[in-house]
Amino acid sequence: MNFAMKSRAVLTALMLTASGATATLAADAITVPNAAAVPAAEVPAEAIVVNINKMKYDQPELKVKPGDTVYWINKEVMPHNVAFKKGEVGDEPFKGDMLKKDQAYSITFNEAGAYEYHCTPHPFMRAKVIVE
Repeated sequence: MNFAMKSRAVLTALMLTASGATATLAADAITVPNAAAVPAAEVPAEAIVVNINKMKYDQPELKVKPGDTVYWINKEVMPHNVAFKKGEVGDEPFKGDMLKKDQAYSITFNEAGAYEYHCTPHPFMRAKVIVE
């Protein structure tokens, strides 16, 4: 991709972001549909859900298809999040919002692979999303 094409791609992503749309470039392993946590009641009934309860993710290994969106819902009072180490979903570490009780956070997985994640304040909480 030459400089002009890269510039157009970046400009398009910035314009989509500014307009409230979620931008996905071809190299993005994940997309975050909502920048912040949402009430669990807003999670679609047919959604792929990982509940967080009793200091663990209820699905330690979840298999999905490229393009699927996964929602994490915190069912307990203790705040939790979903975080990926550097290199797992991009060049930098990724840390989702801290979820309060009955809040949800979603991530769309765009590329095949195994994505290990953890809770930032509780590193013993670990799980994996496998995209195939």
